[in-house]
Amino acid sequence: MMVAGKVIVDKREGSVALLILNNPERRNPIDPEMIGQLVQALEEMERDDGVKVIVLTGQGDHFSSGGDLKLAGSEEWSIEGCRGRENSRHNAKPVRAIWQMEKPVIAMVKGYAIGGGMSLALACDIIFAADDAKFASNFLRIGLIPEMGALCFLPIAVGLNRAKELWFSAKQIDVHEAYRLGIVNQVFPKEKLEEETLSFAKEIAEMPTVAVRITKRILNATFLNMLDNILENEAQAIPFCGLTKEVKENIAAFREKRASHFFKKK
Repeated sequence: MMVAGKVIVDKREGSVALLILNNPERRNPIDPEMIGQLVQALEEMERDDGVKVIVLTGQGDHFSSGGDLKLAGSEEWSIEGCRGRENSRHNAKPVRAIWQMEKPVIAMVKGYAIGGGMSLALACDIIFAADDAKFASNFLRIGLIPEMGALCFLPIAVGLNRAKELWFSAKQIDVHEAYRLGIVNQVFPKEKLEEETLSFAKEIAEMPTVAVRITKRILNATFLNMLDNILENEAQAIPFCGLTKEVKENIAAFREKRASHFFKKK
């Protein structure tokens, strides 16, 4: 096991490597440091011939609570500020890494997969989830557009109209609804999730390697141009959302631990 701050690399038997988001005290929020370490770990596992399948998960009881709003509120928002174009492009790097690599990546989700955490899970090839998992692509509630490729992945998984319903309502759904909609591949009791996920990962690792990698490459190539366009459109649009009065108030309310004038938590 290799610990690199906010990402743990844990190689297991059967040519499987776990990449573990590691900030459990705060439900593994996504920040620039975690993004950088995750990209580095993904690139290293892609180069490692001893690894055939990657499992992405979170340390503790949750997958990820999404983007770290404490950082978003730490400075004044501007077009090129803390939520500027380069920051959005940085957030997209693990999404690109997962889609461009040929090795299968399985998301192992327990607890919350919220906002960018849900986007990151959707970027993976397969999602296995615990029976306590909850999903929400709730960007619009804050005043932002969905990011980290969610505008590409969610319609592919559930269809365009259902994706719009989830975004426009900022609805949180439980794992059974996520399974019904096609977001989640399999649901397991929480205590069995890791065992079942690793067992399936080992099955994939035992398949003919070249055929598995080429299949993923061809399938993902079908959507890569669309993903690239969406990620760049996200980078252009998000800074403008950050200048709206809704976002400024919602971030300030989060930072000051008070109710926002624009929305109430459900």
